[in-house]
Amino acid sequence: MTTTTTALPATGRLSPFAARVAISALFFFNGMGFASWVTRIPAVRHALGLNEGQLGGALFALAAGALLSFPLAGRGCARFGARHATLFTAVLYCLLLPLPVFATSLPLLVLALGLLGMANGSMDVTMNAHAVEVEIYCGKPIMSSLHGMWSVGGVVGASAGGLLVGQGVSQQAHLAMVAALLLVGVLITRRYLPPSTTHDEVAGPKFALPSAAMLGLGCLIFCAFLIEGALADWSAVYFQDSLHTSPATAAVGYAAFAFAMTVMRFLGDRSAATWGAEPLLRWSNGAAAIALAVALWAQQVGLTALAFVITGVGIATVAPLVFGAAARRSTSSAGQGIAAMAAMGYSGFLVGPAFIGFVAQTTSLRAALGLLAAMAAVISVLAYHLRGEPAAAA
Repeated sequence: MTTTTTALPATGRLSPFAARVAISALFFFNGMGFASWVTRIPAVRHALGLNEGQLGGALFALAAGALLSFPLAGRGCARFGARHATLFTAVLYCLLLPLPVFATSLPLLVLALGLLGMANGSMDVTMNAHAVEVEIYCGKPIMSSLHGMWSVGGVVGASAGGLLVGQGVSQQAHLAMVAALLLVGVLITRRYLPPSTTHDEVAGPKFALPSAAMLGLGCLIFCAFLIEGALADWSAVYFQDSLHTSPATAAVGYAAFAFAMTVMRFLGDRSAATWGAEPLLRWSNGAAAIALAVALWAQQVGLTALAFVITGVGIATVAPLVFGAAARRSTSSAGQGIAAMAAMGYSGFLVGPAFIGFVAQTTSLRAALGLLAAMAAVISVLAYHLRGEPAAAA
């Protein structure tokens, strides 16, 4: 396998600070665009007259499209370089973002969401792959803060979307405006992204069993995404039905979790550099497992909210640390290593809510959420798979 490096679009050495701002902007754009779409799901459902089952099936197309896109995006990074692949998928994401709100029937909505899912999944892989290269270019860890920027983009997109909904702006005008704004932003960042390494195709099988180390990383991100997906769908239900809070108070649980996760992602780079990736995940997720177990036993609102905060801190840095490690350890390319981890993570995100629902149906929601404490404990135990990871990019 031979490697080549793409040239910068502008002359002179690119500032590491400018490169970091540019890749941060792409993470922000992706989060903002996706959250903007989420705020319009009720409007799309109403416009098409969908019931819960039909809407759920349509939304599944979004995840299915993402899963299908991961291996393609990984190979695209290897063949064309993560920089070019990131810019291509980012433009595609902007162009496809408004498509679902223009759907006039359920089949067209499924098609639109499948295409948007593929664009979103591809951008997820390519921008994380290029982020590893930017991290090396900058000479210090930045992956965790980039994921924090994605979360901030989500907050901005959701807030702006709620405001526009309240002002009576149509879903078509809203998503079209957001897509246009993000497209301009993507084109601006193009000049400030550093060069990429490309990999020629190699002879041999296209699919191979991953090494034990990569499987370990996959288990880490699977558990983290399972916890995140389960809490997103079931935390408010648990607060309202099991802890008997009001609907308004029920939203506090997930809000506390999401806020803690966002803050920790901005602190994650320095924390990993100070303590190391393995101890950070081991102790933070060990604390999350204990906190969740105690809170579920005590069934007190304040203690449960605190446990959700500790859990958000615990899993916040799993994805950026695992993506970075997979990119460095992949025997093919950074993009393909990240694609494999993204597939494992999304699988956990899809499995989590349904799995918790099934267990809750046969036992209780309290017992089902106890499995999330077990998942946090698994992350703590398997944190040794990040042993030896550099405290900073070099």
